[in-house]
Amino acid sequence: MTSTRRALSAIALLAALSGIAACGPEDTGAEGATGGSDSSASPSATASGAPDSGGTASDAPTDDVDDDGQGGDCGKPPVLPAGHTRVKITLMRDAAGFEAAVAKPHCTPNDWIYGADETDPTKHYVLPESVDARLALMDGPGQWKKVGHEQLALHIDRCHAMEAGATDYPKVEPPFGCFGNVYEITLDGKGAVKTITEIWSV
Repeated sequence: MTSTRRALSAIALLAALSGIAACGPEDTGAEGATGGSDSSASPSATASGAPDSGGTASDAPTDDVDDDGQGGDCGKPPVLPAGHTRVKITLMRDAAGFEAAVAKPHCTPNDWIYGADETDPTKHYVLPESVDARLALMDGPGQWKKVGHEQLALHIDRCHAMEAGATDYPKVEPPFGCFGNVYEITLDGKGAVKTITEIWSV
């Protein structure tokens, strides 16, 4: 009778252990799906592909191109020099100033690309005639040409028209091109744009 009771107890214990093991993979998968789909998550230490140490969804990498929770090939987001900001110009009111939203880096198959959503808040920037302006050349990244205030304003205006799909508007001519209306700027002591450099992208 004692042997029978021991056998029944062993069977009950095995059944209980089997139930716990079956729940494990399902719970892990649910957490992975939540972490991978959180587009507002902060950069993760596991972006390089290291195993997850059990962090929350807020630890998911922002360079998660495939939504697999492991991050892409972009590495850590770039860090701009102090006093530098990248903006997406959303409206060129006139040559004296423009509206822009802060541009944020997003990992893409072509590395980090800066941009802003249509719903992001914008700010008005004064563009003085003394601005130090450089436009990106079509030949590739790291190549710019210094231009004057008027040429810069025309360039921004024409690139906006192109982005909007206008067909009856003057086109931007080589050696320049349009790269998403993203610029890196610095401001002077009065808050006006001091330097502005167009950011090349594919």
